[in-house]
Amino acid sequence: MSGIELHSGGGESRVRSLLRLLDVEQRAPALFEGARKQGGVGRIYGGEVVAQALAAACKTVPADRAVHSLHAYFLRGGDERCASLYQVEADFDGRSFSNRRVIATQNDEVILNLAASFQVAEPGHHHQSTMPDVDVPETLSDHQEVIERLKKHAKEPNAVEFALRRPWPMEMRPVRPKNTTGDRGSAGSITYWFRLAAPIDAPQWMHRCILAFVSDMGVLTSSGLSHKVEDLQSASIDHSIWFHADIDTCEWMLFHITSPWSGNARGLGIGHIYARDGRLLATVAQEGLIRDRAFNR
Repeated sequence: MSGIELHSGGGESRVRSLLRLLDVEQRAPALFEGARKQGGVGRIYGGEVVAQALAAACKTVPADRAVHSLHAYFLRGGDERCASLYQVEADFDGRSFSNRRVIATQNDEVILNLAASFQVAEPGHHHQSTMPDVDVPETLSDHQEVIERLKKHAKEPNAVEFALRRPWPMEMRPVRPKNTTGDRGSAGSITYWFRLAAPIDAPQWMHRCILAFVSDMGVLTSSGLSHKVEDLQSASIDHSIWFHADIDTCEWMLFHITSPWSGNARGLGIGHIYARDGRLLATVAQEGLIRDRAFNR
């Protein structure tokens, strides 16, 4: 599979490249290949591997079953210059639920394990958390404008800033919630609106894969914000998403992330993704390494 340039061209071009990146190609009945990015610069973005693994799983279940949860473990850092292979195991197909396991490899080494559960839609009782009170996206600056202002005062960009300095297939607009509780987790919160940089006509499984792609952006970072560490080694360990409703990545969604805990050189981030009308669409959890190098000197 040839490389895909994700960070060049206008919004429509970058979105088309994202769709090609996530739409893995079938190589055998249960084996899929994900494209590599042209101009790769090092470790692959974790959300890309999760999204490609989810896409592979989605292609092996009946169309009437939507993914409602996934749980992934990052085992090795992937290489942006290499294509990834995804072996799918069909562990269960019941009347209402299906379960898939996906093993992602590069150069014969496992880089990620993912389990995903799919469900036939059915009615049920409903409750949810309340969306934070925030400014609407039309009043906010785009994330790249914000980073351009901030980088004048920064020494070196962290991994998130480096990724976002390149043109991105998503529009993202940082915002500060007006009704945070003031606890330590809220003090280190990250909140932003996001949507695709251009509209698409795609099935629901692809919209959920795109959300999975975005869901790795800022979750682990939240767990280090409260500590203001200058020399922090960070890496994602595991990543989970629960999908609560259908997703439309062409519309603005709010991603509100807090960190309820850190310790033992690890941090936990919890994110809630809301539709503009306040509906809770998905919940994200990620634990990762946040090692202060000062402790090891």
